[in-house]
Amino acid sequence: MVLWLVYAVFVLMFGVSIRRPFGALVEARRQRANLRREMKALDEVVVPETMPHLSRGLGRMLEDTRMLRLALAEPIQAARAWYSADGSPLLARVDVGDGSDLDRCDEVDVALVNARRAVWDWVRTVEALPDADQRTLEGLGLTTGLARDLLAGAAFSRTSRAPKRELDRIEQQLQPLLASLARFETELQQAKRAGIYR
Repeated sequence: MVLWLVYAVFVLMFGVSIRRPFGALVEARRQRANLRREMKALDEVVVPETMPHLSRGLGRMLEDTRMLRLALAEPIQAARAWYSADGSPLLARVDVGDGSDLDRCDEVDVALVNARRAVWDWVRTVEALPDADQRTLEGLGLTTGLARDLLAGAAFSRTSRAPKRELDRIEQQLQPLLASLARFETELQQAKRAGIYR
């Protein structure tokens, strides 16, 4: 009996100590996927000069919108990593400084803060466009209303220590903004010269 207890303690110690290398591998895999996604997005970036129907400001706005859409994927990925990281209910509550549950809370917090800053910068950039560009956006039905609403609420701060609940909340609140940004991008790309300059 004592021998089994010693084996159990040894296995538990081994399991806790092996979490760090496996956690590093999982994190490296996630970072590699992020890098691949960002490199693919950079290949797809529309150069403002290839959009002659847009003013210089709207061309930059198109680029900024795509970059914001990519930046908003980070909080969702961090919440997904937090949710999927700890399969063991026993070890999920242990913080040994190895990328465990409490450390992942910090990752989610940082990703949310960075996303909030990126959304604020985008809203300010849109609102600082010249009047002619503002009228163009209004004519296309493009606004910053949804982004402003999310900034006013708690969308960009963690409200729970439960990974699944937080993941669901973040996805529920950011998905409409991501869809709105995709529409913003598409409308600017497809706008006709005659529709813009009346």
